[in-house]
Amino acid sequence: YIPSIAPGSLVLYRGDKFPPLKGKLLAGALKLTHINVISINDADEAIAEQRIMSELGERIRDIEVSPKGDIYFSTDSGNIYKLKR
Repeated sequence: YIPSIAPGSLVLYRGDKFPPLKGKLLAGALKLTHINVISINDADEAIAEQRIMSELGERIRDIEVSPKGDIYFSTDSGNIYKLKR
């Protein structure tokens, strides 16, 4: 990243609960305050990015996906969130 977002966590979403995110990388930003949603092509190259959850104003420390496809993330303030559709 230029400038660096200081990624704190990176997951490849393979769940079914959020179809628009399937096959995309989710990266938490420690320098800024958002989750990067990164689209990749068949050659495993990043081709687009979208920023979500910046309205929280918190640095994203970790992102986890449950076996059921739920997405949880934690912030520097110790809060744990679950994404909802």
